[in-house]
Formats: sequence, structure tokens, C-alpha cells
Amino acid sequence: MTMLFWSLVALVAIIVAGYGAAIIVVAAALPRRRRPPAPPLRATLLIAAHDEESCILDKMANVLAQDVGQHRLSVVVVSDGSTDRTADLARGCDDPRISVVEIRQHVGKIPALHHALQDIGGDVVIFSDANSQFAPGALRALLDAFGDPEIGGVCGALAISRRRSGWLGLAEQMYWRYDNALKRAESRLGGAVSAQGSLYAVRRHLLMEVPPSVADDFYISTAVVAQGQRLLFEPAAVTFEAVSNNTRGEFGRRVRSTERGWRALLSRRQLLNPWRTGFYAIQLLFHKALRRMTPLLLAAILLLSIPLAQQHWVYAAILLLQATFYGIAAGAALWPRVRRLPGASLAFFFVGTQVAMGIGLARVALRMHSRGWKPVRDIRPVLGE
Repeated sequence: MTMLFWSLVALVAIIVAGYGAAIIVVAAALPRRRRPPAPPLRATLLIAAHDEESCILDKMANVLAQDVGQHRLSVVVVSDGSTDRTADLARGCDDPRISVVEIRQHVGKIPALHHALQDIGGDVVIFSDANSQFAPGALRALLDAFGDPEIGGVCGALAISRRRSGWLGLAEQMYWRYDNALKRAESRLGGAVSAQGSLYAVRRHLLMEVPPSVADDFYISTAVVAQGQRLLFEPAAVTFEAVSNNTRGEFGRRVRSTERGWRALLSRRQLLNPWRTGFYAIQLLFHKALRRMTPLLLAAILLLSIPLAQQHWVYAAILLLQATFYGIAAGAALWPRVRRLPGASLAFFFVGTQVAMGIGLARVALRMHSRGWKPVRDIRPVLGE
């Protein structure tokens, strides 16, 4: 039992901190690769939107202000059964580069993307969320990264806007800064593991049909690796996204994201074969598979601590530390004032994330599917905050 306990503790430490630190250090020691210049590309920015009237005009203005250099950019907004003015507002932008595909019935994001992609050609398709805002030069940096023909897809970097987002914004911002640093390192080694939905691009000929009830950004971006090409992370392609203050809505989003992410990972399990994908398989194992197993490992450590606490004071102290940490997180969840205590918000964010991932894993095990798509919105992103 003692050996199992410390093995689990070591594994969690590697997953949470050791893997990331090692990858970042190793990548920093590698010489930088010179990228060949990209040829002029015909790109289409595809935005799937459902009831996004509060942000669609800001999104269109932000996109049209982008300098894409030598590349040609068009925009397709697919309105998935919106009950508000999303389609009318996008159509009213009166710019020849913008077209609107309106689906009267709410079919879901993946069917909406499939519907719009039928009429999209060109060299590259760019995917982005309706509520994210691009930093100046983000789209040009994204497209310029396609100079190497072995690059099949490019992922952007996400920055969190903290305006009116308080403790949740701070926790999210810290997480995404670490995640971007990890993606930059992974990109230099085995390639970026997968994309995040705020901004990424894939060569048009590599796009394939996406199965239902999976994380579309993960599945679409990993199609690049599945077809023998490389996925790149471009830190200069920055998008800003606000954190919702709707704690319950954010928790539900994390549950759905984990559930759909697990299902997408299972559908791409062949990529975990290092004889097929090399070091990318190791990165995928730690960054996606084992990271999502953390809730189960933490629960096992807590359960093992109970009988071990009766055998030695060290384990009793460890059990007390766990109980205190989880108690602070529970207190922050029940009484918002507790979040003002130093470290309480981070404890709440960490534990809440683990609980959401645990529920998502349970839903996959029970074959429960989240097919609905209702974005959690209450704050507009602010560039540079």
C-alpha cells in the first residue's frame, strides 16, 4: 500500500509539474529552426455562431481590421439556429469578404461546420470562436507559419482578458500562460499536441469529417498528425477571450469539454503509438490522456491516506493537508467571501477543474453524450488585458 501511495504521488507530480518543466527546459536547449517564407495563401475564416448578437459585430470589425499581408482572406459566418440577430448583424457588415450561411434549425456546432465547409475551397481554413478577439497581426502570423510544406496546421495562442473577471480570471490567466509555454515547447519537439478553439488553421485538403459528440477543435487539428503532417504552435497569433463570471456555467462547460475531449482522444488513440507518431505520442499521453486521469489519481491518494494515517504521523499530516486544501476549496464554492483568502481562489479553481474532469470521465464511461451547444457568455474580451 505504501509503495502504491508514493507511486501515485510521484505520477501526479510528474503530470502536474514535472512533465511540463522537463519539456520546457529541453526545448529551450534546442537550436531554433529557420522557417521558409510562406507563399500567398487563399484562406477562409470560418466562425460557427449560435446566439452571438452581443459579440458578432465586434468580431467582424476585429477580423476586417487584420492585416494579412500577401494572403487573401474571406470570412464565412455559419449561424446555427440562432434565435437572435446574429445572422442579420453579420450580413449587415456589407463587406464582400463576408458571407453568411444561415441554418434555421439548431443542429449543433459540428453539423454546422460540415454544412459550411461544403462550399469552402482555397488553401487554408481558419477556425475561430465568435467571442474571441485577435491581436494585431494574429492572422498574418498564423498564415505565414505555413511556409514549410510539412506543416499541415497551425495553432494560435490564447490570452485571457481579466476585465471584471476577478479571481476566476486570475486563475484562468495563470493556467493559459503555463499552457502556452508548454505548447511552445511541445511544438519545437514532437509538434503541438492539438489546437484550442479560439484560433487555429488547417490546410483545406487535410480536413475530414468530424464524428458527433467529440471536441471539434481537438479532432480537426489532430487530423493533421493523423495524416502524417506536423501541427505547429505560433505564439504571435494571439487571441483574447474573456472569462465568464457564471461559475455554474463555466463548470458545466468544463464537464462537456472534458467529456467530448475524452471521446475525441479515444477516436484518435492510434496517435498514442510512438512507432507511428514518434515523440508526439509521448506528448499526447502526458498532455491529454494522463492529465485527464488526475482526478482519479488524486481520489486514490486521498483514500489510501486514510488507512496509512493510522500507521505513521507522516501520513496523518499528509491527510490533514489534503483535508485542509479540499476544505478551503469547498468553502470557496459555498461562500464566495472565502475566495478572498490568500490561495483560496486557486484552490477552488484547481479542485473545481478536477471535479469537472472527473464528471466528464464518468459521463464517457457511462456512455452519456453532450450534444447541445450553448456558449457561456457574459463578458466581451478586451485586447491586451
